[in-house]
Amino acid sequence: MGEFSVFHWLVVLAIVLIFFGGRRIPEVMKGLGEGIRSFKDGMSGSAAATAPSQPVQMSAPGGITAKSGRGQVALSWNASSGANNYNVKRSGSSGGPYALIASTAATSYTDEGLANGTYYYVITSVGSYGESINSIEVSGSVA
Repeated sequence: MGEFSVFHWLVVLAIVLIFFGGRRIPEVMKGLGEGIRSFKDGMSGSAAATAPSQPVQMSAPGGITAKSGRGQVALSWNASSGANNYNVKRSGSSGGPYALIASTAATSYTDEGLANGTYYYVITSVGSYGESINSIEVSGSVA
């Protein structure tokens, strides 16, 4: 027991032929060879197999402006490459902490219904690589 006889190998060959057909055997063998080669490269630690892929960091939006109005602050910014959405965050004090108040695909947002005071804003870009760091802080005063 434990060893395959010629009969066992013939049965395995017959099953392979039934499932894959005679024409597909070269394709299967090519795939098997590529898999073995890839495994060997991974085990040997070759540079191509072990080179980590660096994710692209989203950049924060720039050109942010804040215009104060009656009970509102209108924000606008430049689009960031690769961004699908922008998160608008607000704080009552400079430096935060910031609370998420809106998520938008547009490059502008108007924060309405505000009481008198000064509000501080940052914007982040959101894309397939995640969320960027906070933009520079801008402020708007409502009187």
